[in-house]
Amino acid sequence: MDNTEALEAIRKTIKEGKNEDAGPQIMELASRNQDDPMTLLTCASMLLTIGDDKDFQAIIPVIMSHVPEEDDAKYQVVQGLISLGCLKDAGKILADMPASDKVHRARAAVFHGTNRYEDALAALGAMSELTEPDRVLKVQVLGSMGKHDKAIALAQEILKGSNSYRAGRCYISALVLADRTKEAAKYAKERLKEKTADGYALMAFYQWLDGNTTAGGAFSSKALKIENKHLGALETIGLCFAEKGSFWEAKIAAGAINEIEPGSPAVFRILAVCKDN
Repeated sequence: MDNTEALEAIRKTIKEGKNEDAGPQIMELASRNQDDPMTLLTCASMLLTIGDDKDFQAIIPVIMSHVPEEDDAKYQVVQGLISLGCLKDAGKILADMPASDKVHRARAAVFHGTNRYEDALAALGAMSELTEPDRVLKVQVLGSMGKHDKAIALAQEILKGSNSYRAGRCYISALVLADRTKEAAKYAKERLKEKTADGYALMAFYQWLDGNTTAGGAFSSKALKIENKHLGALETIGLCFAEKGSFWEAKIAAGAINEIEPGSPAVFRILAVCKDN
């Protein structure tokens, strides 16, 4: 059985809920690919999906001992590690990589995730051009530093150029973090009038942030009826399920996200709430 066939077999086992069978399958694949960091990253992702933290922790050092020399391949490993939440490991690789916008972007994500906010801002400031995701990260960094007025002002600038779910979520997050929940609710209600997947998903996200998991799940469901692969709605409904103790349903949502966007950080945000369940 080649790697593709093995991966399909493992995914089928996970979909059937047979995690006790999936673990050995994953580790068997990993043992046959110890010098292939990308396959190992896929294995690590699946181990997290089934809640096998022990074997997950065992795979990471193997990945770190087989980091490729070529910069593009090395950056792919960095991205995988960041998605898995292995920020310190990603930072070790990035430390020796030549400066470029994508390296600065990855460093900023690592610095933000490890509470090195000034370093994160410096990394973003070193970039020649900031994309929308980069500017959203800057909003998050500023909010984490307590610089809420600057964070909200930048979020408003992003909204002027984009009506995306990402931009709207960024604005709602910045307002809620600044304890300006009434403004966040007002914006969510305005977007709700669109009756689009993004509009429903943004209201779901606001409701989840406000602690209303029942409403968050309901609005996520409306978004998914319109766009069944809406990543934002899938993440919110997964988080709502997990916080209500419906861990099986939460893991189904996480699995759906992983099918659409393998290695998405959203998967692991959901699974973190499901930990040990």
